[in-house]
Amino acid sequence: MERLNFDCDVLVVGGGIGGARAALRAKELGSKVILVEKAVIARAGPMTYVHSQFAPYKRVEGEEMTDWINEFAVGANYLADQDWVAQYVRESYDRVQEQIDWGVPYSRQPDGALKYVKVRGHKLGTTLGVDGRVCMEILRKRLKAAGVTIIEKVAVVDLLTSDGKRPTQGSISGAIGVEVRTGQVHVFRAKNVILNVGPFYPKIHYAFADHCTGEGHAAAWRVGADFAGMEFAQFAAWSYFNKQFFTPGQAKIQGVGAHFINKAGERFMSKYDPIWAEQSGLFQIARAIITENIEGRGPCYLDLRHVPQEDIDLLYEVSPTVKRAFNEFGIDPRKDILELGPFVVIGTMSGSGPHIDLNGATNIPGLYGAGYGTSCPHLMSGISGSGISSWSAVAGYRAGEHAAQRTKSVDLSPLHDAQIKETLDWYFAPMRKVRPMRPSEVWMEIGKVSSDPGFALFKTEKRIQEAIKQFESIREHILPKLYAPDFHELEKASEVRNYLDMAILTCKAMLQRTESRGELFRVDYPYMDNDNWLKWLLARRGADEKGEPEFRTVELDYSRWPVQPPRGKTPSPYTVPERFAVGSVQ
Repeated sequence: MERLNFDCDVLVVGGGIGGARAALRAKELGSKVILVEKAVIARAGPMTYVHSQFAPYKRVEGEEMTDWINEFAVGANYLADQDWVAQYVRESYDRVQEQIDWGVPYSRQPDGALKYVKVRGHKLGTTLGVDGRVCMEILRKRLKAAGVTIIEKVAVVDLLTSDGKRPTQGSISGAIGVEVRTGQVHVFRAKNVILNVGPFYPKIHYAFADHCTGEGHAAAWRVGADFAGMEFAQFAAWSYFNKQFFTPGQAKIQGVGAHFINKAGERFMSKYDPIWAEQSGLFQIARAIITENIEGRGPCYLDLRHVPQEDIDLLYEVSPTVKRAFNEFGIDPRKDILELGPFVVIGTMSGSGPHIDLNGATNIPGLYGAGYGTSCPHLMSGISGSGISSWSAVAGYRAGEHAAQRTKSVDLSPLHDAQIKETLDWYFAPMRKVRPMRPSEVWMEIGKVSSDPGFALFKTEKRIQEAIKQFESIREHILPKLYAPDFHELEKASEVRNYLDMAILTCKAMLQRTESRGELFRVDYPYMDNDNWLKWLLARRGADEKGEPEFRTVELDYSRWPVQPPRGKTPSPYTVPERFAVGSVQ
């Protein structure tokens, strides 16, 4: 099958809200734009499960901005880039207003006024309820009307560089994609590439997560992009209900006033997060539930019995998956409490990935990022319900604008056939020989390592090192046995290989940060250390054959920012069972 070749000014990878806004802005400024989506726009990815978007109820300006920045800074454990936060608060108002003008049906009061509500992580910041799928359908129509070329069912499997090397000393020159049903190769030559690839998770069959496994992250890593926040790459959730079913919409459930209670009926979240309590982040709530269970006060429950019916109706309106799940399993939230089953895996929580500046640019010329597939510098480590979708729109808009401006000063680079061949040989390798291992079996091996409670919940240097050893053994001894009998399985093989690379990078980053902060809890450093760790940890792939990560820290310049962090060490609130304490045999 002959490969298809494309030339463009701006190649957008990923059809979520950040990718759509990037493509629309670049096209508006005169660029030739191609948007490539692994699945189908409005039918897959995080935006299909978005139920509300961060939406300031007014334009925030002047001294009032400091209070809004403070909300993000505290929620992000003081690692948020306050320049990004201020930009986000200002520009999210504009982006949402544009989407209102385009007909996105945000929730409204009976009198027709927009219904702004609070959500986890915010006491000032407001959100608007919306069905993410409907929002993306409207953006898809605008993309077509604007003349953006949309190519779906094509997975971008690697980036191309001007010098033909990974990592590169040059710039980004395009990307390689493969049609996931037919295996047809697509080669895109582009002056700029904007990655809007979403989070990375294992195959946990959780909502939108199953095809977001880190392929875009790994591609950016291979070309030498700086990564930040990888030590915080732990995804947690608490919405496994009654040992029967999962449902997304956790932020919205919290937003209508959910209570978390233990078996004695006691609300416990204020003990673990005195600032946000039941509006805390997913990871914090999951850890708190686990701690209550460990200390004998579980099982724990979600209690919505006190929530007014009108708010339950609003929850169902903007989160129809919650309504369907509750109806299917016979749950009446005004009468029933639901047992909670939390879990923790390696994956994106607040932000872990390529580090971007205020224009969405990475350290590699021509490579941009937007959305959940970046380090999310407005969060970095912490909580913000519905903070990702609107931030994706802001970052995507800026990346599209900056890429369009850069287009005027650069030319398309020639392709390097050897680099293309190297990628395709790697991608198609699992089809070339019958082997004993299928992708699903590799995921099971990964799960055995990441779900071990000593590693997942009670990390120490020794336990992290042991996890790295086991992950690297899987990469060295099991991945070469991977077999894909068809193109669908071939893409699954690519997903698991890329996820494993990101999981190993995550563990190595965890070793570097010698404290507990946000999603990272270390038993051997059970405190948040604001004297020594008010800094970002950046990683870059080394130029040696093994590509070992090279780490460095970046001190945060609080002299320029309005919100100042407290100094000293703050003990972690999480209990450590004796068998998992430092020095135990486990």
